[in-house]
Amino acid sequence: MRISTSMQYQNHLNYLQTANSRVDQASQRYNTGKLFQTAGENPSGMAASIKYSSDIAAYEQYATNANIVADTLSQEETALGQIWDSLSSIRTRLIQSINGTLDDGSRAALAEDIKQTQAQIFDLMNTKNGDGDYIFSGANSSTPTYTLTSDGKYVCQADGSNKFVMVSPTIKVQTTDSGLNIFENSHLPDDFITGNVGFQNNVSAQPPMPAVVALDGFTSAIDDYDQFSSFYNDYYDYSDNATNNFQIRVNGSSFSLIEVDADGNQIGGEIDSGEIKDGKITVQGMEFTVPNDYQSADGSGVIEFSLSKPEQDNILNQLTGIINDLLVPSDDYGTATDSNGNVMSAAQLTRNIARLQETVSIAMDRVDQYRGYVGARGANIDAIIKSDENLSLIKSEAKANVTEIDAFEAVSDLVLSQNALSVAQQSYNLVHSSTLFDYIS
Repeated sequence: MRISTSMQYQNHLNYLQTANSRVDQASQRYNTGKLFQTAGENPSGMAASIKYSSDIAAYEQYATNANIVADTLSQEETALGQIWDSLSSIRTRLIQSINGTLDDGSRAALAEDIKQTQAQIFDLMNTKNGDGDYIFSGANSSTPTYTLTSDGKYVCQADGSNKFVMVSPTIKVQTTDSGLNIFENSHLPDDFITGNVGFQNNVSAQPPMPAVVALDGFTSAIDDYDQFSSFYNDYYDYSDNATNNFQIRVNGSSFSLIEVDADGNQIGGEIDSGEIKDGKITVQGMEFTVPNDYQSADGSGVIEFSLSKPEQDNILNQLTGIINDLLVPSDDYGTATDSNGNVMSAAQLTRNIARLQETVSIAMDRVDQYRGYVGARGANIDAIIKSDENLSLIKSEAKANVTEIDAFEAVSDLVLSQNALSVAQQSYNLVHSSTLFDYIS
Protein backbone atom coordinates (compact mmCIF):
# COMPACT_ATOMS: atom_id res chain seq x y z
CA MET A 1 0.00 0.00 0.00
CA ARG A 2 1.39 3.39 -0.97
CA ILE A 3 1.27 6.06 1.68
CA SER A 4 1.54 9.61 0.45
CA THR A 5 2.60 12.65 2.41
CA SER A 6 -0.90 14.13 2.12
CA MET A 7 -2.39 11.03 3.68
CA GLN A 8 -0.03 11.31 6.64
CA TYR A 9 -1.02 14.92 7.14
CA GLN A 10 -4.71 14.07 6.92
CA ASN A 11 -4.44 11.16 9.38
CA HIS A 12 -2.59 13.28 11.91
CA LEU A 13 -5.09 16.08 11.43
CA ASN A 14 -8.00 13.73 12.07
CA TYR A 15 -6.30 12.44 15.18
CA LEU A 16 -5.70 15.98 16.45
CA GLN A 17 -9.32 16.92 15.82
CA THR A 18 -10.56 13.83 17.66
CA ALA A 19 -8.27 14.53 20.60
CA ASN A 20 -9.38 18.14 20.67
CA SER A 21 -13.07 17.07 20.60
CA ARG A 22 -12.41 14.79 23.55
CA VAL A 23 -10.85 17.68 25.44
CA ASP A 24 -13.87 19.87 24.63
CA GLN A 25 -16.30 17.17 25.77
CA ALA A 26 -14.34 16.46 28.97
CA SER A 27 -14.09 20.20 29.63
CA GLN A 28 -17.84 20.60 29.14
CA ARG A 29 -18.57 17.72 31.53
CA TYR A 30 -16.18 19.22 34.05
CA ASN A 31 -17.74 22.71 33.81
CA THR A 32 -21.41 21.59 33.78
CA GLY A 33 -21.18 18.41 35.82
CA LYS A 34 -23.42 16.73 33.25
CA LEU A 35 -22.76 13.38 31.63
CA PHE A 36 -24.52 14.41 28.42
CA GLN A 37 -26.16 17.43 26.85
CA THR A 38 -28.27 15.96 24.05
CA ALA A 39 -30.50 12.96 23.58
CA GLY A 40 -28.14 11.69 20.89
CA GLU A 41 -25.42 11.18 23.46
CA ASN A 42 -27.63 9.09 25.76
CA PRO A 43 -31.26 8.55 24.64
CA SER A 44 -32.42 6.55 27.66
CA GLY A 45 -30.61 8.84 30.07
CA MET A 46 -32.23 11.93 28.52
CA ALA A 47 -35.71 10.32 28.81
CA ALA A 48 -35.11 9.56 32.49
CA SER A 49 -33.81 13.10 33.04
CA ILE A 50 -36.95 14.65 31.55
CA LYS A 51 -39.19 12.46 33.73
CA TYR A 52 -37.28 13.30 36.89
CA SER A 53 -37.29 17.01 36.02
CA SER A 54 -41.08 16.89 35.63
CA ASP A 55 -41.51 15.15 38.99
CA ILE A 56 -39.19 17.63 40.71
CA ALA A 57 -41.11 20.59 39.28
CA ALA A 58 -44.41 19.04 40.43
CA TYR A 59 -43.16 18.55 43.98
CA GLU A 60 -41.83 22.10 44.06
CA GLN A 61 -45.34 23.31 43.14
CA TYR A 62 -46.89 21.01 45.76
CA ALA A 63 -44.51 22.48 48.34
CA THR A 64 -45.50 26.01 47.28
CA ASN A 65 -49.19 25.08 47.57
CA ALA A 66 -48.64 23.51 50.97
CA ASN A 67 -46.87 26.58 52.30
CA ILE A 68 -49.72 28.80 51.07
CA VAL A 69 -52.20 26.48 52.78
CA ALA A 70 -50.15 26.58 55.99
CA ASP A 71 -50.18 30.39 55.97
CA THR A 72 -53.94 30.50 55.31
CA LEU A 73 -54.71 27.98 58.05
CA SER A 74 -52.50 29.87 60.48
CA GLN A 75 -54.37 33.08 59.71
CA GLU A 76 -57.75 31.38 60.10
CA GLU A 77 -56.73 29.80 63.40
CA THR A 78 -55.57 33.19 64.68
CA ALA A 79 -58.85 34.86 63.65
CA LEU A 80 -60.95 32.14 65.30
CA GLY A 81 -58.84 32.37 68.45
CA GLN A 82 -59.42 36.12 68.64
CA ILE A 83 -63.18 35.67 68.06
CA TRP A 84 -63.24 33.13 70.91
CA ASP A 85 -61.40 35.56 73.19
CA SER A 86 -63.86 38.32 72.28
CA LEU A 87 -66.84 36.10 73.04
CA SER A 88 -65.27 35.14 76.34
CA SER A 89 -64.94 38.83 77.19
CA ILE A 90 -68.62 39.38 76.34
CA ARG A 91 -69.63 36.47 78.55
CA THR A 92 -67.78 38.14 81.43
CA ARG A 93 -69.61 41.41 80.76
CA LEU A 94 -72.95 39.57 80.76
CA ILE A 95 -72.18 38.11 84.16
CA GLN A 96 -71.46 41.63 85.40
CA SER A 97 -74.70 42.96 83.93
CA ILE A 98 -76.83 40.54 85.99
CA ASN A 99 -75.82 42.45 89.11
CA GLY A 100 -79.08 43.94 90.40
CA THR A 101 -77.31 46.90 91.97
CA LEU A 102 -76.26 48.37 88.61
CA ASP A 103 -77.82 51.67 87.68
CA ASP A 104 -78.78 52.83 84.20
CA GLY A 105 -75.36 54.42 83.60
CA SER A 106 -73.48 51.22 84.53
CA ARG A 107 -75.68 49.12 82.24
CA ALA A 108 -75.16 51.64 79.43
CA ALA A 109 -71.38 51.40 79.93
CA LEU A 110 -71.56 47.60 79.71
CA ALA A 111 -73.71 47.92 76.59
CA GLU A 112 -71.07 50.15 74.98
CA ASP A 113 -68.33 47.69 75.91
CA ILE A 114 -70.29 44.83 74.33
CA LYS A 115 -70.96 47.00 71.26
CA GLN A 116 -67.26 47.65 70.73
CA THR A 117 -66.46 43.96 71.09
CA GLN A 118 -69.27 43.18 68.65
CA ALA A 119 -67.60 45.49 66.10
CA GLN A 120 -64.31 43.66 66.64
CA ILE A 121 -65.97 40.27 66.05
CA PHE A 122 -67.62 41.65 62.91
CA ASP A 123 -64.21 42.74 61.64
CA LEU A 124 -62.64 39.36 62.45
CA MET A 125 -65.42 37.52 60.62
CA ASN A 126 -64.45 39.54 57.54
CA THR A 127 -60.75 38.66 57.79
CA LYS A 128 -58.82 38.71 54.49
CA ASN A 129 -55.76 36.73 53.48
CA GLY A 130 -52.69 38.06 51.70
CA ASP A 131 -54.44 37.88 48.33
CA GLY A 132 -57.34 40.02 49.54
CA ASP A 133 -59.82 37.11 49.72
CA TYR A 134 -62.28 36.81 52.61
CA ILE A 135 -61.24 33.60 54.34
CA PHE A 136 -64.69 32.84 55.80
CA SER A 137 -66.72 33.50 52.60
CA GLY A 138 -66.27 30.02 51.14
CA ALA A 139 -65.98 29.90 47.35
CA ASN A 140 -67.46 33.40 47.18
CA SER A 141 -64.19 34.79 48.58
CA SER A 142 -64.41 38.18 46.86
CA THR A 143 -67.54 39.08 48.86
CA PRO A 144 -67.42 40.09 52.56
CA THR A 145 -68.54 37.28 54.84
CA TYR A 146 -70.90 39.55 56.79
CA THR A 147 -72.55 42.82 55.94
CA LEU A 148 -74.60 45.21 58.07
CA THR A 149 -77.93 46.14 56.47
CA SER A 150 -79.73 49.45 56.83
CA ASP A 151 -82.13 47.99 59.41
CA GLY A 152 -79.26 47.00 61.71
CA LYS A 153 -79.18 43.28 60.85
CA TYR A 154 -75.98 41.36 60.23
CA VAL A 155 -76.39 39.13 57.17
CA CYS A 156 -74.08 36.27 56.22
CA GLN A 157 -73.13 36.34 52.52
CA ALA A 158 -70.88 33.27 52.57
CA ASP A 159 -71.88 30.16 50.70
CA GLY A 160 -71.58 26.75 52.26
CA SER A 161 -68.67 25.58 50.10
CA ASN A 162 -64.98 25.40 50.93
CA LYS A 163 -61.76 25.66 48.93
CA PHE A 164 -59.33 22.78 48.47
CA VAL A 165 -55.72 22.70 47.25
CA MET A 166 -53.59 19.80 46.01
CA VAL A 167 -50.51 19.48 48.22
CA SER A 168 -49.27 16.11 46.93
CA PRO A 169 -50.13 13.75 44.04
CA THR A 170 -52.93 12.17 46.10
CA ILE A 171 -53.77 14.61 48.93
CA LYS A 172 -56.18 17.53 48.66
CA VAL A 173 -56.41 19.77 51.74
CA GLN A 174 -59.30 22.05 52.72
CA THR A 175 -57.92 25.58 52.99
CA THR A 176 -60.96 27.52 54.24
CA ASP A 177 -64.08 27.11 56.36
CA SER A 178 -67.29 28.85 55.42
CA GLY A 179 -68.66 31.34 57.92
CA LEU A 180 -72.10 29.96 57.09
CA ASN A 181 -71.09 26.74 58.85
CA ILE A 182 -69.14 28.32 61.70
CA PHE A 183 -71.24 31.33 62.67
CA GLU A 184 -74.74 30.55 61.37
CA ASN A 185 -75.53 26.83 61.55
CA SER A 186 -75.84 26.54 65.32
CA HIS A 187 -79.09 26.66 67.23
CA LEU A 188 -80.10 29.37 69.65
CA PRO A 189 -81.10 28.54 73.24
CA ASP A 190 -84.57 29.91 72.66
CA ASP A 191 -87.74 28.86 74.46
CA PHE A 192 -88.29 25.70 72.43
CA ILE A 193 -91.61 25.01 74.10
CA THR A 194 -94.45 25.21 71.57
CA GLY A 195 -97.75 23.62 70.68
CA ASN A 196 -100.74 23.24 73.00
CA VAL A 197 -99.00 24.33 76.16
CA GLY A 198 -101.42 24.37 79.05
CA PHE A 199 -102.71 22.65 82.14
CA GLN A 200 -105.63 20.27 81.91
CA ASN A 201 -107.00 19.45 85.36
CA ASN A 202 -109.19 16.75 86.82
CA VAL A 203 -107.90 14.07 84.48
CA SER A 204 -106.22 10.78 85.05
CA ALA A 205 -102.45 10.80 84.77
CA GLN A 206 -102.62 7.93 82.32
CA PRO A 207 -102.97 8.03 78.51
CA PRO A 208 -104.89 8.61 76.43
CA MET A 209 -105.09 12.25 77.42
CA PRO A 210 -107.77 14.75 76.41
CA ALA A 211 -106.77 17.78 74.42
CA VAL A 212 -104.75 20.21 76.46
CA VAL A 213 -105.69 23.84 76.03
CA ALA A 214 -103.81 27.03 76.83
CA LEU A 215 -105.11 28.65 79.99
CA ASP A 216 -104.98 32.23 81.22
CA GLY A 217 -102.28 32.70 83.79
CA PHE A 218 -100.40 29.55 82.78
CA THR A 219 -96.79 30.41 81.93
CA SER A 220 -93.74 28.51 80.86
CA ALA A 221 -90.15 29.70 80.73
CA ILE A 222 -86.56 28.49 80.65
CA ASP A 223 -85.17 28.65 84.15
CA ASP A 224 -81.72 27.12 83.55
CA TYR A 225 -80.42 27.27 79.97
CA ASP A 226 -77.49 24.93 80.60
CA GLN A 227 -79.75 22.21 81.97
CA PHE A 228 -82.42 22.79 79.34
CA SER A 229 -79.85 22.64 76.52
CA SER A 230 -78.67 19.25 77.79
CA PHE A 231 -82.28 18.04 77.91
CA TYR A 232 -82.92 19.39 74.42
CA ASN A 233 -79.79 17.84 72.94
CA ASP A 234 -80.61 14.46 74.53
CA TYR A 235 -84.25 14.26 73.50
CA TYR A 236 -84.89 16.39 70.44
CA ASP A 237 -85.29 14.20 67.36
CA TYR A 238 -84.36 16.08 64.18
CA SER A 239 -85.61 13.26 61.96
CA ASP A 240 -89.13 12.86 63.38
CA ASN A 241 -91.03 15.78 64.85
CA ALA A 242 -93.78 13.43 66.07
CA THR A 243 -91.46 12.19 68.81
CA ASN A 244 -90.73 15.63 70.26
CA ASN A 245 -93.78 15.65 72.54
CA PHE A 246 -93.73 15.53 76.32
CA GLN A 247 -96.16 15.45 79.24
CA ILE A 248 -95.75 16.45 82.84
CA ARG A 249 -98.20 14.28 84.75
CA VAL A 250 -99.27 15.90 87.99
CA ASN A 251 -100.45 13.87 90.95
CA GLY A 252 -101.07 15.92 94.06
CA SER A 253 -97.92 17.80 94.97
CA SER A 254 -95.63 15.66 92.80
CA PHE A 255 -95.08 15.32 89.09
CA SER A 256 -93.30 13.15 86.54
CA LEU A 257 -91.91 14.11 83.08
CA ILE A 258 -92.70 11.59 80.34
CA GLU A 259 -91.85 11.48 76.62
CA VAL A 260 -94.90 10.67 74.49
CA ASP A 261 -95.78 10.31 70.83
CA ALA A 262 -98.22 12.49 68.89
CA ASP A 263 -101.17 10.57 70.37
CA GLY A 264 -100.02 10.95 73.97
CA ASN A 265 -98.77 7.38 74.31
CA GLN A 266 -95.68 6.98 76.46
CA ILE A 267 -92.52 6.24 74.46
CA GLY A 268 -89.82 5.62 77.04
CA GLY A 269 -89.34 5.56 80.75
CA GLU A 270 -89.80 8.43 83.15
CA ILE A 271 -87.37 11.25 82.39
CA ASP A 272 -87.60 13.17 85.64
CA SER A 273 -89.82 13.71 88.66
CA GLY A 274 -90.11 16.07 91.60
CA GLU A 275 -92.29 18.09 93.93
CA ILE A 276 -94.55 21.03 93.04
CA LYS A 277 -93.63 24.08 95.09
CA ASP A 278 -95.68 27.28 95.27
CA GLY A 279 -97.60 26.28 92.15
CA LYS A 280 -94.40 25.96 90.14
CA ILE A 281 -92.95 22.92 88.44
CA THR A 282 -89.22 23.14 87.78
CA VAL A 283 -87.84 20.31 85.66
CA GLN A 284 -84.93 19.92 83.20
CA GLY A 285 -84.28 23.67 83.22
CA MET A 286 -87.94 24.53 82.49
CA GLU A 287 -90.35 26.29 84.83
CA PHE A 288 -94.12 25.96 84.56
CA THR A 289 -96.47 28.07 86.66
CA VAL A 290 -99.98 26.69 87.18
CA PRO A 291 -102.57 29.16 88.56
CA ASN A 292 -104.34 27.98 91.69
CA ASP A 293 -107.72 28.53 90.01
CA TYR A 294 -107.02 25.67 87.63
CA GLN A 295 -105.77 23.15 90.12
CA SER A 296 -108.35 20.48 90.77
CA ALA A 297 -109.45 19.21 94.10
CA ASP A 298 -107.61 15.96 93.74
CA GLY A 299 -104.50 17.74 92.38
CA SER A 300 -104.22 15.65 89.23
CA GLY A 301 -103.59 16.98 85.77
CA VAL A 302 -101.33 17.10 82.76
CA ILE A 303 -99.03 19.69 81.22
CA GLU A 304 -98.34 18.95 77.59
CA PHE A 305 -95.66 20.61 75.49
CA SER A 306 -93.51 20.00 72.43
CA LEU A 307 -89.95 20.88 71.51
CA SER A 308 -89.77 22.96 68.35
CA LYS A 309 -87.04 23.00 65.74
CA PRO A 310 -84.14 25.17 66.90
CA GLU A 311 -83.81 28.65 65.49
CA GLN A 312 -80.57 29.76 63.89
CA ASP A 313 -78.97 33.16 63.88
CA ASN A 314 -75.50 34.67 64.17
CA ILE A 315 -74.09 35.97 67.41
CA LEU A 316 -73.84 39.52 66.02
CA ASN A 317 -77.61 39.93 65.81
CA GLN A 318 -78.04 38.40 69.24
CA LEU A 319 -75.58 40.89 70.69
CA THR A 320 -77.51 43.76 69.11
CA GLY A 321 -80.60 42.58 70.99
CA ILE A 322 -78.95 42.53 74.41
CA ILE A 323 -77.26 45.87 73.78
CA ASN A 324 -80.68 47.41 73.14
CA ASP A 325 -82.10 45.72 76.24
CA LEU A 326 -79.31 47.07 78.46
CA LEU A 327 -79.98 50.58 77.19
CA VAL A 328 -83.64 50.56 78.32
CA PRO A 329 -83.95 52.98 81.29
CA SER A 330 -85.26 51.40 84.45
CA ASP A 331 -88.06 54.00 84.50
CA ASP A 332 -89.42 52.39 81.32
CA TYR A 333 -89.65 48.92 82.88
CA GLY A 334 -93.21 47.70 82.55
CA THR A 335 -93.92 49.85 79.47
CA ALA A 336 -91.04 49.20 77.07
CA THR A 337 -90.51 45.90 75.25
CA ASP A 338 -87.30 43.95 75.00
CA SER A 339 -85.60 42.68 71.82
CA ASN A 340 -87.94 39.65 71.78
CA GLY A 341 -91.11 41.72 72.04
CA ASN A 342 -91.72 40.90 75.71
CA VAL A 343 -92.63 43.57 78.23
CA MET A 344 -89.35 44.74 79.71
CA SER A 345 -88.76 44.32 83.41
CA ALA A 346 -85.77 43.65 85.61
CA ALA A 347 -86.72 39.96 85.66
CA GLN A 348 -87.15 39.88 81.88
CA LEU A 349 -83.77 41.53 81.40
CA THR A 350 -82.20 38.90 83.64
CA ARG A 351 -83.83 36.13 81.57
CA ASN A 352 -82.61 37.73 78.34
CA ILE A 353 -79.08 37.99 79.68
CA ALA A 354 -79.15 34.37 80.84
CA ARG A 355 -80.39 33.36 77.40
CA LEU A 356 -77.61 35.29 75.68
CA GLN A 357 -75.02 33.74 78.00
CA GLU A 358 -76.04 30.36 76.66
CA THR A 359 -76.03 31.73 73.10
CA VAL A 360 -72.48 32.98 73.60
CA SER A 361 -71.45 29.60 75.03
CA ILE A 362 -72.89 27.83 71.98
CA ALA A 363 -71.05 30.25 69.67
CA MET A 364 -67.80 29.73 71.59
CA ASP A 365 -68.16 25.96 71.37
CA ARG A 366 -68.77 26.23 67.63
CA VAL A 367 -65.74 28.48 67.10
CA ASP A 368 -63.58 26.24 69.27
CA GLN A 369 -64.74 23.19 67.30
CA TYR A 370 -63.63 24.71 64.00
CA ARG A 371 -60.43 26.01 65.53
CA GLY A 372 -59.68 22.38 66.37
CA TYR A 373 -60.40 21.37 62.78
CA VAL A 374 -58.03 24.06 61.50
CA GLY A 375 -55.34 23.05 63.98
CA ALA A 376 -55.58 19.42 62.89
CA ARG A 377 -55.23 20.39 59.23
CA GLY A 378 -52.33 22.68 60.12
CA ALA A 379 -50.49 19.86 61.89
CA ASN A 380 -51.11 17.59 58.91
CA ILE A 381 -49.88 20.17 56.41
CA ASP A 382 -46.56 20.48 58.27
CA ALA A 383 -46.00 16.75 57.79
CA ILE A 384 -46.98 17.02 54.12
CA ILE A 385 -44.50 19.87 53.54
CA LYS A 386 -41.68 17.75 54.99
CA SER A 387 -42.79 14.77 52.90
CA ASP A 388 -42.84 16.86 49.70
CA GLU A 389 -39.36 18.18 50.44
CA ASN A 390 -37.99 14.68 51.07
CA LEU A 391 -39.59 13.24 47.95
CA SER A 392 -38.25 16.13 45.88
CA LEU A 393 -34.74 15.43 47.21
CA ILE A 394 -35.10 11.74 46.35
CA LYS A 395 -36.12 12.62 42.80
CA SER A 396 -33.19 15.06 42.54
CA GLU A 397 -30.73 12.41 43.68
CA ALA A 398 -32.15 9.91 41.20
CA LYS A 399 -31.81 12.45 38.40
CA ALA A 400 -28.25 13.23 39.47
CA ASN A 401 -27.34 9.55 39.34
CA VAL A 402 -28.48 9.45 35.71
CA THR A 403 -27.29 12.82 34.40
CA GLU A 404 -24.40 14.07 36.55
CA ILE A 405 -20.76 13.02 36.47
CA ASP A 406 -18.56 12.44 39.46
CA ALA A 407 -16.26 15.42 40.05
CA PHE A 408 -13.13 13.29 40.40
CA GLU A 409 -14.03 11.37 37.27
CA ALA A 410 -14.57 14.62 35.38
CA VAL A 411 -11.16 15.97 36.44
CA SER A 412 -9.46 12.70 35.54
CA ASP A 413 -11.10 12.58 32.09
CA LEU A 414 -10.16 16.21 31.42
CA VAL A 415 -6.51 15.72 32.37
CA LEU A 416 -6.30 12.47 30.41
CA SER A 417 -7.80 14.03 27.26
CA GLN A 418 -5.55 17.09 27.57
CA ASN A 419 -2.49 14.85 27.85
CA ALA A 420 -3.62 12.86 24.81
CA LEU A 421 -4.04 16.09 22.84
CA SER A 422 -0.60 17.29 23.97
CA VAL A 423 1.06 14.03 22.88
CA ALA A 424 -0.74 14.18 19.53
CA GLN A 425 0.50 17.72 18.93
CA GLN A 426 4.08 16.80 19.82
CA SER A 427 4.07 13.66 17.62
CA TYR A 428 2.66 15.76 14.78
CA ASN A 429 5.59 18.15 15.00
CA LEU A 430 8.13 15.36 15.19
CA VAL A 431 6.75 13.36 12.28
CA HIS A 432 6.14 16.20 9.88
CA SER A 433 9.30 18.18 10.64
CA SER A 434 11.52 15.37 9.14
CA THR A 435 12.77 15.76 5.56
CA LEU A 436 14.83 13.61 3.08
CA PHE A 437 17.88 15.64 3.88
CA ASP A 438 17.50 14.79 7.58
CA TYR A 439 17.37 11.13 6.61
CA ILE A 440 20.50 11.28 4.33
CA SER A 441 22.50 13.10 6.88
